Amino acid sequence: MAYVMLYGVGWTQRWQVAHEAVDSVQAEIGRVGRNETGRLAILDPGTSRPTNLVVAWQHVAAAVVLQSDTNEVEGSTGSYR
Repeated sequence: MAYVMLYGVGWTQRWQVAHEAVDSVQAEIGRVGRNETGRLAILDPGTSRPTNLVVAWQHVAAAVVLQSDTNEVEGSTGSYR
């Protein structure tokens, strides 16, 4: 299991990454701070089905992909402060 963490001014988001998309998400986060948009393959927190998250990279200050071996608490994905 892997998560992408996105950090901006006053906000933080965590999204579970689709297993087959970890490499592409890691490549996408290299666009942080650029005036570009991108798509991240994530899992919908409600259905666990693959979907795309559209990101405006100019609003993201930092991003990281983290691997996790533990089961997460339900509802721990998405926007939080």
